[in-house]
Amino acid sequence: MKQRIIFGILMAVLFLIPFYVGGYFFTFFTLALALMVFYEYSTIIKIRLFGTKFFVGIFGIILMFSPLLFDWNSQLQIRVLLALVVFFITTTVFNRGFSIEKAGTVLIGVLYIGFGFESMAEARLDRGAEWTFVVLLTIWATDSGAYFIGKQFGKNKLAQAISPNKTIEGALGGIITALVIGFSLQAALGAYQSYMNTLIITLVVSVAGQVGDLVESGLKRHYGVKDSGRIFPGHGGVFDRLDSWIFVFIGLKLIGVI
Repeated sequence: MKQRIIFGILMAVLFLIPFYVGGYFFTFFTLALALMVFYEYSTIIKIRLFGTKFFVGIFGIILMFSPLLFDWNSQLQIRVLLALVVFFITTTVFNRGFSIEKAGTVLIGVLYIGFGFESMAEARLDRGAEWTFVVLLTIWATDSGAYFIGKQFGKNKLAQAISPNKTIEGALGGIITALVIGFSLQAALGAYQSYMNTLIITLVVSVAGQVGDLVESGLKRHYGVKDSGRIFPGHGGVFDRLDSWIFVFIGLKLIGVI
């Protein structure tokens, strides 16, 4: 437990320094995180690391960041993305060991990871440090509330086939904790436009974060993997730590606040 706490603090510091600096420094840092997560994702779905398909996937992740890094227009981005789709589908014809299901899984990973982390970088650039930090605190509040309330009062399983330890009571506890923290931060910092805005964003963050965690759990269970990686002792991989963040920032982009 002591080692887990120490590494948890270290991880927070390593993230908060580039987050505080912001700008292109944080954007490149976020891209690095996305590439690390895609590496771990590739080990989970069992594609050959550092092979052609792996590097095409890496290129796809960078492509998702292209509007922030290279000032590409969206039409060019879409055309290159379609080229990636054609590439993965075509390789299933000439490679017996690469099925259409595996091609789709790789593409989903590129879009899911790429858009998630790109949206996080965009939130920091466009909405600022305070707004984005409140979102992150809401994610942490949800995780903490779900864990402690679920441990104390949890009886009804939320998704037993995917994550046996998660309960409905814990999920609701996470949402309630997030709302308490969200409204408290709004009163203290006024990061959002209004309390109604706070309610909507907090609910989206809390629900999307828990769904994101379940999605990664389902992915690992399907492929028989316990942790996405071992980069942090006691914490698993980067994907394990940031799975909820991906869905949160995609969700915020979908509702138009990023």
